[in-house]
Amino acid sequence: MSLAAVVQRCRAAASPAGPSPVVVFDLDGTLFDNGPRTWQILVDFAEATGNTSLRGALDALPRTGLPYLLRDVLSRCGHTDERLAADAHAFWKQRFFTNEFQRFDEPVHGAVRFVRALFDAGATVAYLSGRDAPNMLVGCAAALRRHRFPIGIPRTAIVLKHAYEDTDLDFKRQAVAFVGTLGAVAATFDNEPAMCNLFAERWPAAAHYFVHTTHAPDPPPLHAGVVTVPDLRHE
Repeated sequence: MSLAAVVQRCRAAASPAGPSPVVVFDLDGTLFDNGPRTWQILVDFAEATGNTSLRGALDALPRTGLPYLLRDVLSRCGHTDERLAADAHAFWKQRFFTNEFQRFDEPVHGAVRFVRALFDAGATVAYLSGRDAPNMLVGCAAALRRHRFPIGIPRTAIVLKHAYEDTDLDFKRQAVAFVGTLGAVAATFDNEPAMCNLFAERWPAAAHYFVHTTHAPDPPPLHAGVVTVPDLRHE
């Protein structure tokens, strides 16, 4: 099913008299490219440590579409020293999972128009993310609002982890029960194959999409019913 067909499906299923069809979106790597967040943190690290070589290399590095692992980003900058990588990772970890740095994220191609089209077609939009509420909810809501995603109004929901320590997969295994109470799930979108498989097994009648941006190493094979898309352009 094409992305345009998902919009049509939601429009056909929407009814003022009953629950709206639900479309589930992950955030990092699905609606947002968080590469610029990582890039900015590394710039701050290079400047804080006086590493002019790394700082210069970052200026030549595209801010979007960065590798999933930080050491691979550093390698692209020509820096493979293990001590540097460990120091940079510690610096990055203290900042990446915070409200403050989410403002650097940029929407994936087509994401805003697609989500707004689904919402305008009558769908309920559920943002189901492995970001944790205590450290990231405020920045998450601000980023969605700044980029004009529907948020904070009827037929929208943000569902985040209770705590940073919770694993994303365990959290989503539990969260799907709540998402199911919002209405019949029409489609799901995630950049992690394990999550796509979870959704395909939970909601076999829905359409499921793997957004092929970045993902964790050693992913499982995709469920046969999951469709791969490079981004969220639907027109």
